[in-house]
Formats: sequence, C-alpha cells, structure tokens
Amino acid sequence: MLREVQAAFAAAMIHDDQGARVHVRGGRVSAEERIAIYRHNVLSNLRGALKDIFPITRNIVGDAFFTHAADQFIAVTPSRSGDLNRFGACWPDFLADYPHASELPYLPDVARLEWAWHESFHAHDAQPLDATRLSGVPPEDYGGLRLKLQPAARLLSSAYPLLRIWQVNQPDYAGSLEVDWQVAGDQLLVYRYDTDVLLRAMTPGGFRFLSALSCGAPLAPAAEAATAADSEFELQGFLIESVQSGIIVDFERDGACSS
Repeated sequence: MLREVQAAFAAAMIHDDQGARVHVRGGRVSAEERIAIYRHNVLSNLRGALKDIFPITRNIVGDAFFTHAADQFIAVTPSRSGDLNRFGACWPDFLADYPHASELPYLPDVARLEWAWHESFHAHDAQPLDATRLSGVPPEDYGGLRLKLQPAARLLSSAYPLLRIWQVNQPDYAGSLEVDWQVAGDQLLVYRYDTDVLLRAMTPGGFRFLSALSCGAPLAPAAEAATAADSEFELQGFLIESVQSGIIVDFERDGACSS
C-alpha cells in the first residue's frame, strides 16, 4: 500500500497524474489544490537546480527555451536523489536528442562542460603528492606506476571551441563576442586548484596521457599513447607540472596503494 501511495504521489509531481487524489484529504483546501502546491514546489526546485548548474546553456538559449526544455527533461528524467546537486547528469544527452536544439549542435558539449565544472566543484579534496615518496621506488619500476588524478579532474574532448564559448558567456566578460567556428575543437581538463575550478586547454599528448592515467593505465603505456598522439610531448616536464598543480596526487605500485 505504501509503495502504491508513493508511486501515485511521484506521478502527480512529475506528470500531473490525478491518481494521487484519493490518498490526499481535502478540506478548506481541496486535494487537487494541495497536490498542485507540492507539484509547483517540486518543479520549481528541479528547474532551479538546472538553472544553477547550467547557466551558460541557459544564457545561450534564453529563459523561455531553457524552461520548456527543463520541463520536458524533468518529465522523462525525474530526480532519483534527495541531493539536487546530483540532478542534471543526463541533461547533455537529453539536449543531444532534443529536436528544438538541433540547430545548436554544440549545445550538448557546452552542457557537458558545465556538468564537468559542477562535478569538479563538489568533488572531495585530495592531499598533494609528496614527491619524496617516489624515492622508495626503484627507477626500473617507474613504468609500472599507476598515477592517480585528483578526484576533481575531468577530461572533455569536443569538436567545438568550448573554451571560447565558455569565456564569452561569463557574466563579467566584456570583450568581443565573436567565436571562430572554423578552428579545431578543444580538448579540455577541468580541475580544482585550491578552491578554484579551472579550465585548461590541453595539447593532444597531454590530453591522451591524462586520459590513459584516468583509465588506470601504467605510466609507460600512458606515455607511449601520449607520444603517439603528439611527437613533441615531453614526459618529465609534464609530470613535474602536473604534480605541482595538484593534478596528479597519488600513485599505486604493484597493484597496491603505496600510501
């Protein structure tokens, strides 16, 4: 019985289904009106969460378009968590299939970048890597080390100039709004430094290297993949900078954590 009541109430909130009326007492305020109040609050909170997480998408398409799309998204992808920060992970994929956004093919990738920024902002902290720990690793074992990226790191590849789109849509941006759509797309790293979420355009080698590490590849194969993507990739300098920037924060050796 409880499960049926909960299902009916959820359907009333998301789909305006009237089946929940039999479970709601009327009075000075009717059952329909009570449900409408709850439904308004639920939809307002979900719309608000999407607006907060995807302000650039909203700025590009405008309030009316965004609100209509948000309502369609909520109807097919209701929240499954009490934490509104988790709501919106499927929004980029929704936009990719949303007919009214078909003339903005870059929009899903913009939303993916915003979600990556959001995840990075809320990711838990990690202590910087103490490089002296590597002194206990024999040089011949370096190639088998599995380097770990900070929990806030996200990698995103796009056929579109996402970094430029991001820049011109910032609230305090005052420069030219021109976007060169003829340039090659971006390979971006989203990460956190201190309390700031940063976006960095990556070279093909650096992007391939970090992508390989994020998938669990040991150092040697990751370096080989980077060099294959970019003959000018310089491993030592990239490693030093990545540790200093807090992008690489840990390593594993022989399948066991070294810490």
